Amino acid sequence: MAKSTLKIQGMTCNHCVMRVAKALKAVAGVSDASVDLQTGEAVVTYDDAKVTAEKLSFAVVEAGYKAETSGK
Repeated sequence: MAKSTLKIQGMTCNHCVMRVAKALKAVAGVSDASVDLQTGEAVVTYDDAKVTAEKLSFAVVEAGYKAETSGK
């Protein structure tokens, strides 16, 4: 399992947090996603044989937000 931190832009409320978390958890191979409104970050645990950071970012973009990997 791998863990990545994504910097999320555009979240303004808890509904946004839930939407981003749901989008990330829907990606095949993701086992957990924790999204924090205050820091604007999502920490995602996933199977790196099935998921790439680009797929995670794409899921966030599809949900209507901007994402970039922070290298953590």
